[in-house]
Amino acid sequence: MRQILLHIGTFKTGTTSFQRWFFENQDVIARDTGVRWYNGQFPDSREIAAICLDPHKETPAMVIGFFPPRFTAEWFTWAAEVRANIQREIESSNVPIFFSCEALCLVRTDSELERLKELFPADRTQIIVTLRDPKDFLSSWRKHLRQDFYKESKDPTSFAYVKKDSWLTDYEELHDVYLKHYGEHITTINYERAIALNGSIIPDLASTFNVDQQILPEWSNYFLNQGNRPPRKPIKGLARPAHYIRFYSWRISITIKKIIHRA
Repeated sequence: MRQILLHIGTFKTGTTSFQRWFFENQDVIARDTGVRWYNGQFPDSREIAAICLDPHKETPAMVIGFFPPRFTAEWFTWAAEVRANIQREIESSNVPIFFSCEALCLVRTDSELERLKELFPADRTQIIVTLRDPKDFLSSWRKHLRQDFYKESKDPTSFAYVKKDSWLTDYEELHDVYLKHYGEHITTINYERAIALNGSIIPDLASTFNVDQQILPEWSNYFLNQGNRPPRKPIKGLARPAHYIRFYSWRISITIKKIIHRA
């Protein structure tokens, strides 16, 4: 097993459930499998993708404003802290470490991969990617964007471009650029197959630890960020009227159900 296991997504493939499972059980997993968890600024390590992307591209988290304004003094200070924390975590132990950042599926150009390799050297890193049927992915991603206040984009380089020819489902391009920079050290997981076998992506991602599945902590109750989740509270400046209607209609329905239940 390589020292660094780098899970790059893609979006809408059960990543949030896996991240929560690993985070909440990280001490047990490290003890029983010899693989530790990277504790970044966010549970999904979204900051990693942000500091790797080319200047004209953004991640969903960048649009909402999770990070300092790009290319300001505050940004560069923050980015340096992110890089330092990654290096510190990697070097703190010889035990393999697992990073999971689904937004890294947006990293596709040579310049972006060069930045990524500065953080995760090719000779120490195993890439892990989960792929989903393109049509099903675009349908799920389109719904996710609507729930999270993003407008569909006409820019073919945007994460919110969800037409049939979306670059997000150009899996050959994704594979080839990582192959070019990381060699054959790529593990590809089929989302549909994983769900059909286990009802979850967690066992397949955990299989990259090369350990007996029987020793893994319970994972069957981790189902997060599904399409039927409650609507998010509207964010001023991003949410549109439909988001407010959806959220407050849901709030009213919950209140009515509580009143009926108490009665």
